Amino acid sequence: MASVTTPVVSVDALELKRRDWEQGIGADETNVSRQLGLTQLGASYFEVKPGESAFPFHVHYQEDELIYLIAGAGTYRFGERAFAVAAGDVLSAPAGRADMAHQLTNTGTETLKYLCVSNLPEINIVELPEKGVIRLSSRTPGGPARVELPTKATP
Repeated sequence: MASVTTPVVSVDALELKRRDWEQGIGADETNVSRQLGLTQLGASYFEVKPGESAFPFHVHYQEDELIYLIAGAGTYRFGERAFAVAAGDVLSAPAGRADMAHQLTNTGTETLKYLCVSNLPEINIVELPEKGVIRLSSRTPGGPARVELPTKATP
């Protein structure tokens, strides 16, 4: 069991680390749940610059996510739909398949700040339908490395 570093954290005091996936997809972020000693519930804080998304269009097969927008505005792609969202909105990203894929993009003029909370299945299965891959990774310390599988046969 993880030890509780502190039962309270201030968003303003969080130490953020930049993670870039590709052009236009990246964010300053930190894992909050570990700092709080949580083991069954994930929570991460993100700051996304205008024009960027923290993640590619994706869906978790076994992980529900709840996103609370703290500041800023954006567009939330969910399946084939898109929603204008702003500070104070709560977004749902249920576990599912490609029709439940989602992506939050900062379409505003200021930094988009949000907290994402989720359950933590031991094996994380993520589909990136626009990239044609499924990623599998273990959340167990020392578990197997991430594996990426194509969803379409290559010629």
